Amino acid sequence: MATARAVAASMRLTCALSTLAILATILFTLLLLIAGALQLRVPTGYVVVDCAPPPPSDAAAAAFLDSLLPLLAALPAAAAPTGFASLQSSGGAFTRGVCLGGSALKECLACLAAAAKNLTGCGASRRAGVWRGEGCFMGYADGNASSPHEDVFRDVVSFGEDVFPAVISFDDGKPPSNPKCFDTRALVALAQSLAGRGAANSSGARVVTDAAALSSNATGKTTVTLRAQCARDRAAAADCARCLGGSGREVRACGWGLDGEHERVADVLGYNCFLRIETSVPTGWPMPVAKYMKDPVLITLCAGMLLALVAAVIACVRGRKKRGTGNA
Repeated sequence: MATARAVAASMRLTCALSTLAILATILFTLLLLIAGALQLRVPTGYVVVDCAPPPPSDAAAAAFLDSLLPLLAALPAAAAPTGFASLQSSGGAFTRGVCLGGSALKECLACLAAAAKNLTGCGASRRAGVWRGEGCFMGYADGNASSPHEDVFRDVVSFGEDVFPAVISFDDGKPPSNPKCFDTRALVALAQSLAGRGAANSSGARVVTDAAALSSNATGKTTVTLRAQCARDRAAAADCARCLGGSGREVRACGWGLDGEHERVADVLGYNCFLRIETSVPTGWPMPVAKYMKDPVLITLCAGMLLALVAAVIACVRGRKKRGTGNA
């Protein structure tokens, strides 16, 4: 009798533990699907330096550098309170510093101080600029007017990642083609419109729209945010709009993944304006479950766990019936 009770107790314990283990596996799988949304990171750290070639012979190079270095040291403190400043020395050196709208004074000061150190590496260059991912620009020149190189210079720095985990499949292993392109004309027009929304002000300009307004093949829910800042000494609305339009044309139209499952950031760097294009997606419920339910690996995994759970329940029920028959 004692042995039968011990066997029955062991069966009940095994049945309970098996059921709990299967339920824990199912819960763990669901958490893995959610993990992409909970651990989203889009880094924006970079440093881009553009040093113009120095003149072939420059007898006044030392004098120019002597007049430039004090300006670079003084510019961060001058620009941080309002987000912009331009300084000039008696030796013919000009410096400009800009912080992206919305930067706190402490952040702007730290960014420009680091930028000043970056520019000291340009040696005998008479013109140079540096852009930092924290959101600031600093440049110097031997004249106040922009050079042809500075007017056309653009550099695009892009970052991004999947918000939700990629689907594992049994095909050739290549990620599915998913261009989801912007309409370049619509993007350029929206960028230019920021000139009339205060892009030359200390706070810069910002506009938020749905990806469907900028793309004919966007799917899912993707929000597009544009932020712009024009240098205040180049603050004429037409000049600001022209600069931002040129920046918008430099952005690659495709590869943004406008499907509600990807986030991207592109910073377009210029001497007279800054443009940031950022896409974001909701990271809460509902998740794109249909995407995962079409994947053969996940279907097999879920079906296996479901069968194991059913088998455990059937074993428990049969065990109880046998114990009931034995007791009768």
